[in-house]
Parts: sequence; structure tokens; C-alpha cells
Amino acid sequence: MTIPKFQKIILDWYTENKRDLPWRNTKNPYKIMVSEIMLQQTQVSRVLPKYKEFLKAFPTIEALANSKDADLLAIWSGLGYWRRARFLKQACRNIVENHNGTFPKDIPTLLTLPGIGPYTAGAIACFAFGNSSAFIDTNIRRVYLDFFFKEKTDIHDSEILILAKKAVPKDNPAEWHWALFDYGALVLKDKKINRKSRHYAKQSAFTGSFRSYRAKVLRFLLATETKEVPIETVQDYLEEALRKDERDFSPKEILDSLEQDKLITRIMNIVRI
Repeated sequence: MTIPKFQKIILDWYTENKRDLPWRNTKNPYKIMVSEIMLQQTQVSRVLPKYKEFLKAFPTIEALANSKDADLLAIWSGLGYWRRARFLKQACRNIVENHNGTFPKDIPTLLTLPGIGPYTAGAIACFAFGNSSAFIDTNIRRVYLDFFFKEKTDIHDSEILILAKKAVPKDNPAEWHWALFDYGALVLKDKKINRKSRHYAKQSAFTGSFRSYRAKVLRFLLATETKEVPIETVQDYLEEALRKDERDFSPKEILDSLEQDKLITRIMNIVRI
């Protein structure tokens, strides 16, 4: 498989099968960042309604930076991995406080924002600012593995990046990466290709997991009018849920982890968002 042939196959397929997604119709780096953080480990179908709702509630960097945590988490509810919402807010505060509200354009500076890793920095730089650097996510990795590493296992992303850098068209890097996304998500969706990667890690089931009880606490708090509850009430709620499910997590470790991630605060005997 040559790079030109690979490019032709992917782009020809994309011309006939590309998805029309709202974050592909904007160059606004804030809106693109919101979509990229939401799409981490979350299906497009779940993100679409939340993306619209989120931007209506927090239309600008400043709006999100100045938002109340309870309002932010209420909008985020349903997407899971709640820390991502906090990272988004922290990134916006960083931009307001350290960059005068101007979104950074270069990848090294983007990487200094809370919650922004190499993939997300590359995606924002590409989709908002036309940067042609290569980057890899689960779907993109799947495409390269299928085309170039059929007979090999334990493949490191550094090997894929050598090819990816050669393959990015300089004239339209955004369309190229969208094409890779869609091909990996639609054509290769049900294949076990990513198991060939050294970076493969099967996502654990949510039901009965530690993070599922973290989510229960947050939803429990969000359901109250004041968004705060006596700690004994939260502990009783957790103990009942854990006993019913026959899980051996402790309410304390669940609350400690939420506090460590700054998703809740505990003042005296009150737990609040």
C-alpha cells in the first residue's frame, strides 16, 4: 500500500459517505474544543444533543469560564467522565486569565491548557487553524492499522505517526482527518483492529463500576434544589446502593475521589457541587 493510493481510497470513500456534523461547520476554536472533549470516549449520537445544549448555555469562552459548577455539571449530565467538564472550564479560565481571552493557535501552547493532550491539541490546531500536523485517535489508529499493519501486532503509535505525517495533505488537513475518522468509525467499527496496538485498552463496563457510583453521587446532588446535602445523607444513599449491588467500594473512597477531582466540596458536614 502506497501513501498516494491510501489517500485516494480514503478520500474517494469520504466523498460519498461523509457525515454532516455541526462541529465540522465552524472554525471557532472554542466550539471545536467543546466537541473534541465531549467526543472523548463518548459516541457521536450521545454528543450531538448535548453539544447544542452546552453551547446554548455557555456560548463563549468567557461564559464557561465564569459558570457555576452546578450549572455546568447539570448540562454535562449524561455524557459521563465528569472530569472533562471541569477540564473544559479550567481551560477556558486559563485562556481568559493567561491569554487575554484569545485562543492559542500553536500545539505547544494548547498542550499547556488543562485537560488537553496531544490528540486534542492537534485536532483543535487542525480544525480551527489549519495546522497540518498529524495526530491519532482510536478511529484514525484503526485505519492505519488496517491498511499498513495487517501482519503485525504490538504496534506503537510512533510507528503509525511516521506514516501519518507523510499522508496528511497540506492543502486540506481538516478534511483528511475527518475522512479518517469516518472511515474508522463506520467501515471498521466492528473489527477488532485496535487490539493490534500497544495502546489498546478495553473500556470497562460502566454499570457497577467505581465511576458509576461517582456519577450517582453527582446526580443525587444535582437533583436537590440547593445542590448540597448533609454528608450523612450522601453516605446513607451510597451505602444502600452499594449494598443492593453487592459492591465493596466504600462511600468514603468515592467521596474522596470526587473531592480530589474538584467535582464536589465538603465543608463541615455538608457535601455540595
